[in-house]
Amino acid sequence: MNTKDVLDAFELLETWEARYELIGDLSRELLPVADSEKTDTNLVQGCNTRTWLTGSLTDEDPPVIEYRADAETPLVRGLVALLLVPFQRKTPDAVLETDPRDYISKTGLAEHLSPNRRAGMEHFIARVFQIARGLRGH
Repeated sequence: MNTKDVLDAFELLETWEARYELIGDLSRELLPVADSEKTDTNLVQGCNTRTWLTGSLTDEDPPVIEYRADAETPLVRGLVALLLVPFQRKTPDAVLETDPRDYISKTGLAEHLSPNRRAGMEHFIARVFQIARGLRGH
């Protein structure tokens, strides 16, 4: 799904119960993190639920980032998938130029998360940008 698809779906789904179901469905779109990649280096610092995020460039021209993520709980896996939508399969420069605040605001997600989950979301997005900076120029 792309950001427009997600926002359209959120608009159609009137209850947060239905939206959380969609978020759960999104978790199936995550590219898996190999067990060998579930290291402290790939652990997102600041998340209450252990969450791993890594990424690599494809061989395409231009190369785009394929983010791979996993988390210990289904809800967080879904939230991670939702947060990756604006960044997945973009060039490092395009990722770094993406401001996810409008997307997050339009989903209404921040208002429906606990303060701890909101903080985790910020740490996760910071890690998305950190990976893109590391892959820029490769």
